[in-house]
Amino acid sequence: MMAAASKTSRSGIENRGRGGQGSGRNRKLKPPRKTMTGLWIALMVLFFVEALFYAWCRVQCVNAGYGIDSQTRRHQALLKERNTLRIEMARLKSPERIETIARTRLGLVMPNVQQKVMLP
Repeated sequence: MMAAASKTSRSGIENRGRGGQGSGRNRKLKPPRKTMTGLWIALMVLFFVEALFYAWCRVQCVNAGYGIDSQTRRHQALLKERNTLRIEMARLKSPERIETIARTRLGLVMPNVQQKVMLP
């Protein structure tokens, strides 16, 4: 293509394609290739950054799901432990148990009638 443009005709005027030198047509100027290449590179970089951001968001979403699942399991375990402790507390507070410990371990006895004092 370059060789055809640089050839000169017999009259010494450059051959500029159809219509010769003074064709008068306004040709549309093509944008320089560097601009188009730069634009494509910018679009590809933007697309790549957007893909990375999307992947990061998905990873964060999955991690949040794992965190929620972990905390839900921990909550269930704590509820089970709380119920166990409530049952144990009720068992330890029972009057029969307290009376048994007072008689066997501490050697206490029930007071008789002379040991009781009525307060006004």
